Amino acid sequence: MVSQFIRHITKLTLVAGAFALATSPVCAQTAAFPEKTVKILVPFAPGGASDVMTRQIAEGLREIWQQPVIVDFKPGASGIVAADAVAKADPDGYTALIHVSGMVLLPALNNKVPFDPLKDFAPVSQVATMALAYVASPSLEVKNLAEFIALAKSKPGQYNYGSFGAGSAGHLYMEILKDAAGLDIFHVPYKGEQPVLTELLGGHISTGIVSLPGAVPYANSGKVVPLAVTGPIRTQQLPNTPTFIESGFRAPGLESISWYAVFLPAKTPKHIVQKFSNDLKIVLAKPEIRQRMQDYGITMTGTTPEELGEMMKVDSARWTKVIQEKHIRLE
Repeated sequence: MVSQFIRHITKLTLVAGAFALATSPVCAQTAAFPEKTVKILVPFAPGGASDVMTRQIAEGLREIWQQPVIVDFKPGASGIVAADAVAKADPDGYTALIHVSGMVLLPALNNKVPFDPLKDFAPVSQVATMALAYVASPSLEVKNLAEFIALAKSKPGQYNYGSFGAGSAGHLYMEILKDAAGLDIFHVPYKGEQPVLTELLGGHISTGIVSLPGAVPYANSGKVVPLAVTGPIRTQQLPNTPTFIESGFRAPGLESISWYAVFLPAKTPKHIVQKFSNDLKIVLAKPEIRQRMQDYGITMTGTTPEELGEMMKVDSARWTKVIQEKHIRLE
Protein backbone atom coordinates (compact mmCIF):
# COMPACT_ATOMS: atom_id res chain seq x y z
CA MET A 1 0.00 0.00 0.00
CA VAL A 2 2.85 2.34 0.72
CA SER A 3 4.22 1.92 -2.77
CA GLN A 4 0.77 2.51 -4.28
CA PHE A 5 0.37 5.64 -2.16
CA ILE A 6 3.76 6.95 -3.31
CA ARG A 7 2.88 6.29 -6.95
CA HIS A 8 -0.44 8.09 -6.48
CA ILE A 9 1.24 11.12 -4.92
CA THR A 10 3.86 11.20 -7.68
CA LYS A 11 1.16 11.13 -10.33
CA LEU A 12 -0.72 13.96 -8.68
CA THR A 13 2.49 15.98 -8.45
CA LEU A 14 3.24 15.52 -12.16
CA VAL A 15 -0.31 16.47 -13.13
CA ALA A 16 -0.20 19.54 -10.90
CA GLY A 17 3.18 20.56 -12.36
CA ALA A 18 1.92 20.20 -15.90
CA PHE A 19 -1.18 22.23 -15.07
CA ALA A 20 0.90 24.97 -13.47
CA LEU A 21 3.18 25.12 -16.50
CA ALA A 22 0.27 25.28 -18.91
CA THR A 23 -1.37 28.10 -16.96
CA SER A 24 1.80 30.07 -16.25
CA PRO A 25 1.85 33.72 -17.43
CA VAL A 26 4.34 32.96 -20.22
CA CYS A 27 2.27 30.14 -21.70
CA ALA A 28 -0.95 32.09 -21.28
CA GLN A 29 0.53 35.13 -23.02
CA THR A 30 1.94 33.03 -25.84
CA ALA A 31 -1.43 31.43 -26.49
CA ALA A 32 -3.45 34.62 -26.01
CA PHE A 33 -1.52 37.28 -27.93
CA PRO A 34 -3.10 39.30 -29.34
CA GLU A 35 -6.25 39.77 -27.28
CA LYS A 36 -7.04 43.28 -28.51
CA THR A 37 -6.32 45.80 -31.26
CA VAL A 38 -2.75 46.00 -32.58
CA LYS A 39 -1.55 49.31 -33.98
CA ILE A 40 1.17 49.62 -36.65
CA LEU A 41 2.72 53.08 -36.89
CA VAL A 42 3.97 54.32 -40.27
CA PRO A 43 6.46 57.24 -40.35
CA PHE A 44 5.33 58.64 -43.71
CA ALA A 45 2.26 60.36 -45.10
CA PRO A 46 -0.50 58.20 -46.62
CA GLY A 47 -0.49 57.51 -50.33
CA GLY A 48 2.98 56.07 -50.90
CA ALA A 49 4.44 52.59 -51.16
CA SER A 50 4.59 52.18 -47.38
CA ASP A 51 0.83 52.84 -47.26
CA VAL A 52 -0.05 50.11 -49.78
CA MET A 53 2.32 47.56 -48.27
CA THR A 54 1.39 48.16 -44.64
CA ARG A 55 -2.32 47.82 -45.37
CA GLN A 56 -1.65 44.47 -47.04
CA ILE A 57 0.33 43.29 -44.03
CA ALA A 58 -2.29 44.56 -41.58
CA GLU A 59 -5.08 42.73 -43.41
CA GLY A 60 -3.07 39.51 -43.42
CA LEU A 61 -2.37 39.71 -39.70
CA ARG A 62 -6.01 40.58 -39.02
CA GLU A 63 -7.06 37.33 -40.68
CA ILE A 64 -4.62 35.28 -38.61
CA TRP A 65 -5.23 36.97 -35.28
CA GLN A 66 -8.95 37.65 -35.61
CA GLN A 67 -8.27 41.01 -33.99
CA PRO A 68 -8.28 44.54 -35.45
CA VAL A 69 -4.94 45.73 -36.84
CA ILE A 70 -4.89 49.50 -37.34
CA VAL A 71 -2.47 51.39 -39.61
CA ASP A 72 -1.61 54.71 -37.97
CA PHE A 73 0.29 57.33 -40.00
CA LYS A 74 2.63 59.56 -38.00
CA PRO A 75 4.84 61.48 -40.45
CA GLY A 76 7.32 64.06 -39.30
CA ALA A 77 10.96 64.73 -38.46
CA SER A 78 12.32 62.21 -41.00
CA GLY A 79 10.55 59.30 -39.34
CA ILE A 80 11.58 60.23 -35.80
CA VAL A 81 8.05 61.00 -34.57
CA ALA A 82 6.65 57.52 -35.29
CA ALA A 83 9.77 55.70 -34.18
CA ASP A 84 9.99 57.59 -30.90
CA ALA A 85 6.32 56.85 -30.16
CA VAL A 86 6.96 53.11 -30.54
CA ALA A 87 10.24 53.20 -28.60
CA LYS A 88 8.33 54.69 -25.66
CA ALA A 89 5.22 52.51 -26.00
CA ASP A 90 4.33 49.72 -23.58
CA PRO A 91 6.42 46.66 -24.54
CA ASP A 92 3.42 44.36 -24.85
CA GLY A 93 3.32 43.80 -28.62
CA TYR A 94 0.29 45.99 -29.26
CA THR A 95 2.21 48.95 -30.74
CA ALA A 96 4.48 48.15 -33.67
CA LEU A 97 6.48 50.19 -36.15
CA ILE A 98 7.13 49.68 -39.84
CA HIS A 99 10.14 51.70 -40.94
CA VAL A 100 12.77 51.84 -43.64
CA SER A 101 16.44 50.99 -43.48
CA GLY A 102 17.24 54.67 -42.98
CA MET A 103 15.95 54.47 -39.41
CA VAL A 104 19.24 52.99 -38.23
CA LEU A 105 21.07 56.07 -39.50
CA LEU A 106 19.12 58.73 -37.65
CA PRO A 107 21.60 59.14 -34.73
CA ALA A 108 24.42 59.69 -37.22
CA LEU A 109 22.37 62.41 -38.90
CA ASN A 110 21.16 64.16 -35.76
CA ASN A 111 22.67 63.84 -32.29
CA LYS A 112 19.34 64.92 -30.76
CA VAL A 113 17.45 61.80 -31.88
CA PRO A 114 15.69 60.62 -28.68
CA PHE A 115 16.28 56.90 -29.19
CA ASP A 116 18.93 54.39 -30.22
CA PRO A 117 17.72 52.26 -33.17
CA LEU A 118 19.99 49.37 -32.18
CA LYS A 119 19.03 49.35 -28.49
CA ASP A 120 15.50 50.73 -28.10
CA PHE A 121 13.71 48.39 -30.51
CA ALA A 122 13.14 44.65 -30.78
CA PRO A 123 13.68 43.64 -34.43
CA VAL A 124 10.77 41.50 -35.64
CA SER A 125 11.27 40.90 -39.36
CA GLN A 126 12.37 42.53 -42.57
CA VAL A 127 9.23 42.57 -44.71
CA ALA A 128 10.29 43.93 -48.10
CA THR A 129 12.99 45.36 -50.32
CA MET A 130 12.44 48.05 -52.91
CA ALA A 131 14.41 50.08 -55.43
CA LEU A 132 14.10 53.85 -55.65
CA ALA A 133 13.67 55.79 -58.88
CA TYR A 134 15.13 59.18 -59.74
CA VAL A 135 12.65 61.02 -61.93
CA ALA A 136 12.48 64.41 -63.65
CA SER A 137 9.79 66.78 -64.82
CA PRO A 138 9.08 66.50 -68.58
CA SER A 139 9.47 70.27 -68.74
CA LEU A 140 13.24 69.82 -68.42
CA GLU A 141 13.23 68.03 -71.79
CA VAL A 142 15.85 65.48 -70.76
CA LYS A 143 15.61 61.77 -71.61
CA ASN A 144 18.19 60.23 -69.29
CA LEU A 145 20.53 60.88 -66.38
CA ALA A 146 23.44 61.99 -68.58
CA GLU A 147 21.32 64.67 -70.21
CA PHE A 148 20.07 65.96 -66.87
CA ILE A 149 23.59 66.11 -65.45
CA ALA A 150 24.74 68.08 -68.50
CA LEU A 151 21.80 70.47 -68.08
CA ALA A 152 22.38 70.91 -64.35
CA LYS A 153 26.07 71.58 -64.86
CA SER A 154 25.26 74.24 -67.44
CA LYS A 155 23.09 76.05 -64.86
CA PRO A 156 24.59 75.34 -61.43
CA GLY A 157 22.34 75.97 -58.45
CA GLN A 158 19.18 76.34 -60.54
CA TYR A 159 17.76 72.85 -60.15
CA ASN A 160 16.70 70.78 -57.16
CA TYR A 161 15.46 67.38 -56.08
CA GLY A 162 12.76 66.34 -53.65
CA SER A 163 13.00 63.36 -51.32
CA PHE A 164 10.68 61.79 -48.75
CA GLY A 165 12.63 63.26 -45.85
CA ALA A 166 15.98 64.62 -44.73
CA GLY A 167 18.21 61.68 -43.93
CA SER A 168 16.04 59.27 -45.92
CA ALA A 169 17.56 56.69 -48.25
CA GLY A 170 16.71 58.91 -51.21
CA HIS A 171 18.50 61.86 -49.64
CA LEU A 172 21.62 59.76 -49.08
CA TYR A 173 21.60 58.29 -52.59
CA MET A 174 21.30 61.76 -54.12
CA GLU A 175 24.08 63.24 -52.02
CA ILE A 176 26.34 60.40 -53.19
CA LEU A 177 25.33 61.07 -56.80
CA LYS A 178 25.90 64.81 -56.42
CA ASP A 179 29.40 64.15 -55.16
CA ALA A 180 30.19 61.55 -57.85
CA ALA A 181 28.82 63.69 -60.72
CA GLY A 182 29.89 67.09 -59.42
CA LEU A 183 26.30 68.36 -59.35
CA ASP A 184 25.17 71.63 -57.80
CA ILE A 185 21.48 70.95 -57.08
CA PHE A 186 19.76 71.49 -53.75
CA HIS A 187 17.62 69.24 -51.60
CA VAL A 188 13.92 69.80 -50.81
CA PRO A 189 12.72 67.35 -48.11
CA TYR A 190 9.07 66.32 -47.72
CA LYS A 191 7.07 64.23 -45.22
CA GLY A 192 6.61 61.27 -47.54
CA GLU A 193 6.82 60.49 -51.23
CA GLN A 194 3.33 61.51 -52.28
CA PRO A 195 4.07 65.19 -51.57
CA VAL A 196 7.25 64.82 -53.66
CA LEU A 197 5.25 63.53 -56.61
CA THR A 198 2.54 66.16 -56.16
CA GLU A 199 5.11 68.96 -56.17
CA LEU A 200 6.92 67.44 -59.14
CA LEU A 201 3.73 67.14 -61.17
CA GLY A 202 2.82 70.69 -60.22
CA GLY A 203 6.14 72.00 -61.51
CA HIS A 204 7.35 73.19 -58.11
CA ILE A 205 10.49 70.99 -58.10
CA SER A 206 12.56 69.84 -61.06
CA THR A 207 13.44 66.27 -60.01
CA GLY A 208 12.61 63.83 -57.25
CA ILE A 209 13.73 60.49 -55.85
CA VAL A 210 10.83 58.27 -54.81
CA SER A 211 9.94 54.62 -54.42
CA LEU A 212 9.65 52.52 -57.55
CA PRO A 213 5.91 51.92 -56.90
CA GLY A 214 5.37 55.66 -56.60
CA ALA A 215 7.23 56.42 -59.83
CA VAL A 216 5.92 53.71 -62.17
CA PRO A 217 2.36 54.99 -62.85
CA TYR A 218 3.56 58.49 -63.60
CA ALA A 219 6.49 57.25 -65.68
CA ASN A 220 4.20 55.01 -67.75
CA SER A 221 1.80 57.90 -68.38
CA GLY A 222 4.62 60.28 -69.33
CA LYS A 223 4.03 62.63 -66.41
CA VAL A 224 7.59 62.11 -65.16
CA VAL A 225 10.77 60.99 -66.90
CA PRO A 226 12.63 58.13 -65.15
CA LEU A 227 16.35 58.85 -65.14
CA ALA A 228 17.82 55.98 -63.09
CA VAL A 229 17.00 53.37 -60.44
CA THR A 230 18.94 52.20 -57.42
CA GLY A 231 20.09 48.62 -56.96
CA PRO A 232 22.38 46.19 -58.78
CA ILE A 233 20.05 45.39 -61.70
CA ARG A 234 17.23 47.00 -63.69
CA THR A 235 13.67 46.56 -62.50
CA GLN A 236 10.97 44.72 -64.42
CA GLN A 237 8.59 47.65 -63.86
CA LEU A 238 10.93 50.13 -65.64
CA PRO A 239 12.99 47.82 -67.85
CA ASN A 240 14.28 50.62 -70.08
CA THR A 241 15.59 52.69 -67.18
CA PRO A 242 19.24 51.95 -66.29
CA THR A 243 20.62 51.72 -62.78
CA PHE A 244 22.90 54.42 -61.45
CA ILE A 245 25.74 51.91 -61.86
CA GLU A 246 24.91 51.34 -65.54
CA SER A 247 24.83 55.09 -65.98
CA GLY A 248 28.48 55.23 -64.98
CA PHE A 249 28.30 56.05 -61.28
CA ARG A 250 29.91 53.32 -59.19
CA ALA A 251 30.09 55.26 -55.95
CA PRO A 252 29.62 53.00 -52.88
CA GLY A 253 25.98 52.89 -51.81
CA LEU A 254 24.28 53.42 -55.18
CA GLU A 255 24.19 49.66 -55.78
CA SER A 256 22.12 48.98 -52.66
CA ILE A 257 18.34 48.95 -52.26
CA SER A 258 16.07 50.03 -49.43
CA TRP A 259 14.27 47.69 -47.07
CA TYR A 260 11.23 47.87 -44.85
CA ALA A 261 11.02 46.12 -41.49
CA VAL A 262 8.75 45.74 -38.47
CA PHE A 263 9.87 46.59 -34.94
CA LEU A 264 8.48 46.45 -31.40
CA PRO A 265 9.66 48.25 -28.24
CA ALA A 266 12.93 46.85 -26.90
CA LYS A 267 11.60 45.12 -23.79
CA THR A 268 8.79 43.26 -25.53
CA PRO A 269 8.85 39.61 -24.32
CA LYS A 270 10.69 37.32 -26.71
CA HIS A 271 7.75 34.97 -27.16
CA ILE A 272 5.61 37.86 -28.44
CA VAL A 273 8.37 39.05 -30.78
CA GLN A 274 8.72 35.51 -32.12
CA LYS A 275 4.97 35.04 -32.61
CA PHE A 276 4.74 38.39 -34.40
CA SER A 277 7.66 37.37 -36.63
CA ASN A 278 6.26 33.90 -37.36
CA ASP A 279 2.83 35.28 -38.26
CA LEU A 280 4.39 37.94 -40.48
CA LYS A 281 6.17 35.17 -42.41
CA ILE A 282 2.82 33.51 -43.08
CA VAL A 283 1.42 36.78 -44.44
CA LEU A 284 4.50 37.61 -46.51
CA ALA A 285 4.51 34.14 -48.08
CA LYS A 286 0.98 34.43 -49.49
CA PRO A 287 1.25 34.24 -53.32
CA GLU A 288 -1.50 36.78 -53.91
CA ILE A 289 0.20 39.37 -51.67
CA ARG A 290 3.64 38.70 -53.12
CA GLN A 291 2.32 39.12 -56.68
CA ARG A 292 0.29 42.21 -55.87
CA MET A 293 3.29 43.92 -54.28
CA GLN A 294 5.67 42.73 -57.01
CA ASP A 295 3.43 44.50 -59.52
CA TYR A 296 4.07 47.65 -57.50
CA GLY A 297 7.82 47.04 -57.49
CA ILE A 298 8.06 45.77 -53.91
CA THR A 299 9.65 42.38 -53.19
CA MET A 300 8.21 40.79 -50.06
CA THR A 301 10.87 39.02 -48.00
CA GLY A 302 10.71 37.95 -44.36
CA THR A 303 13.53 37.24 -41.90
CA THR A 304 14.07 36.11 -38.35
CA PRO A 305 14.45 38.76 -35.64
CA GLU A 306 18.13 37.84 -35.38
CA GLU A 307 18.73 38.26 -39.12
CA LEU A 308 17.10 41.69 -39.08
CA GLY A 309 19.19 42.71 -36.08
CA GLU A 310 22.37 41.79 -37.94
CA MET A 311 21.25 43.71 -41.04
CA MET A 312 20.68 46.78 -38.91
CA LYS A 313 24.23 46.63 -37.56
CA VAL A 314 25.75 46.20 -41.02
CA ASP A 315 23.74 49.06 -42.56
CA SER A 316 24.43 51.33 -39.61
CA ALA A 317 28.19 50.87 -40.00
CA ARG A 318 28.14 51.23 -43.80
CA TRP A 319 25.95 54.30 -44.07
CA THR A 320 27.30 56.09 -41.00
CA LYS A 321 30.65 56.16 -42.79
CA VAL A 322 29.00 57.71 -45.87
CA ILE A 323 27.14 60.27 -43.73
CA GLN A 324 30.32 61.33 -41.98
CA GLU A 325 32.33 61.53 -45.20
CA LYS A 326 29.65 63.59 -46.97
CA HIS A 327 28.88 65.70 -43.89
CA ILE A 328 25.14 65.02 -44.25
CA ARG A 329 22.92 66.31 -41.44
CA LEU A 330 19.19 66.41 -40.83
CA GLU A 331 17.79 69.75 -41.95
